[in-house]
Amino acid sequence: MRLNNELIVLDLEATSNQEDAAERPAVQTNNFIIEIGAAFLDRDLKLVDTFQRLVRPEEPITPFITEITSITPEMCEGQPLWGEIASEFESWIMRHCDNIKRVRLCAWGTYFDMPLLRRTYDRYGRPFPFSGTCFDVKTLAMLWTALSGRRTDKLGVETVASMMGVQPEGRYHRALTDAVTEAKILQRVCADLEGGFFAPGPPGKPRPHFRIEKIS
Repeated sequence: MRLNNELIVLDLEATSNQEDAAERPAVQTNNFIIEIGAAFLDRDLKLVDTFQRLVRPEEPITPFITEITSITPEMCEGQPLWGEIASEFESWIMRHCDNIKRVRLCAWGTYFDMPLLRRTYDRYGRPFPFSGTCFDVKTLAMLWTALSGRRTDKLGVETVASMMGVQPEGRYHRALTDAVTEAKILQRVCADLEGGFFAPGPPGKPRPHFRIEKIS
């Protein structure tokens, strides 16, 4: 499978977690990034490079967030603010792609990482350099799960990775671990769709899903 665009699978850890943000959108207004992780996939969906940085937030990191992420206030003390990290992040992307607008961002759901990233750019008075198009890895994972005959409720990165046999390369709820794991999930979904994994079963024993033709 060859895509028209390069992909960046992005994960952000912040001073409020995804569950809070999903249930109480107002939480997002005063939410600050504390870590960014990203995986760069070329047009053939090959993992080319990764990016990870801790960010000094403008709001305290609570014990609750530390418990979830293992990120402590001390770890972020002395780290750059987002304005400096953003420049470094964009430079990293441009090492692998000559047009940042051509890159498509991917995230696990569209309600947390993308809105937070946009608001953070706005907060620092920086133009948002990316296309508005975002791939939702969670939706693709739900498709894979449904076509595999499994339940799709309460699907998190850990659950889907376990179904696929994908092993994390670090601790979950750290930005780089989650980003790389999501990238591997995306690779698996695309490979299975292209390879005809979801084919009908033998006569008399049909599988509860259907065949998806090869994607060019």
